[in-house]
Amino acid sequence: MLRLFTVCLLLLPAALRAQTDLRCPDFRPKARTVTTSRMQPLRRGKVWLPGTATSVTSVSCDMYGMKTEEAQYDGKNLVLKHSYVYKEKEDARAVCDKLKSQEKLTSTFSEEATSSLDEFCRRNKKKDYTAVFVYDASPSQGAESARKPVRQIFRLFNARGFVTEEHAFDPVMNLESVSLYAYDKSNNLTELTANDSEGRQLKRETYTWDKPTMSRIKSVYGENNELRARTVYAQREDGTLRRELLTSYDSGEQPLTKTEIYCDAKGFPQTELVYDADAAEPRYEFTYEHKFDAKGNWTEQRKSRVIVYNGRRMAGSQYAPEVTLRDFMYY
Repeated sequence: MLRLFTVCLLLLPAALRAQTDLRCPDFRPKARTVTTSRMQPLRRGKVWLPGTATSVTSVSCDMYGMKTEEAQYDGKNLVLKHSYVYKEKEDARAVCDKLKSQEKLTSTFSEEATSSLDEFCRRNKKKDYTAVFVYDASPSQGAESARKPVRQIFRLFNARGFVTEEHAFDPVMNLESVSLYAYDKSNNLTELTANDSEGRQLKRETYTWDKPTMSRIKSVYGENNELRARTVYAQREDGTLRRELLTSYDSGEQPLTKTEIYCDAKGFPQTELVYDADAAEPRYEFTYEHKFDAKGNWTEQRKSRVIVYNGRRMAGSQYAPEVTLRDFMYY
């Protein structure tokens, strides 16, 4: 299975990647809203036009680069919409205080009746934490669901202000998952572990830096701590991405596929080679083309298949390219 394009721009600071689910992509200048459309190309003679959108996603961001809204469309029809409300330390502590007040007001409250969130509040009553409330504003959910959070994420920080724990709770305040983050002395993220409500590992990611090759290495491990994927990001001296190499593994840690992407001087992908396991020659080869806005961010990306015939490379015009459009609103 071919992998969707991974952004080949400047690598995000490792500490910021700790907040991937809540953070917006790191665009320069900062974007207020980014709408991404996956297109169904239409052929006119020998030319492929972008065609119509098959799926559209939109993300809105605040000035700090945190998500405030996320939406998905089927064509022009809105099918899913989430909004994010951030509660700083005082407001987050007020949520816990309210739970404590409710406990005092009822005589039927028992240890068995307490929620996972109650336990979190008691365990961390002397610590500072913030919270993120996620609301489902999808059309199918009605107005009632937009008033009650579908997820509450409580976040603990280290002394340097970086997230060390994220505890996610469902609508009835039962624990869903816990994400743990570790950093080095330079505040670079070195490990991210996601556990379920029982403490069982769901996924673990490690991040290392190889100074001689100027490469960042991301390794992903599964439930049984088996290696499932490894990505090597080779950078230039100016920090732009030169080459990305992704290897996927089966449950026995044997290579399945290898994808190699070469980027231009600005860090945008130019060529992608896809290999089967340890094959010497690529099974597929693709080239990328981009159109840019005045800010330097691409607004159209085409990924086209290359045909190799008798040693000659030519565009595979019989194959529809993958066309992605992006629309930006900047601050």
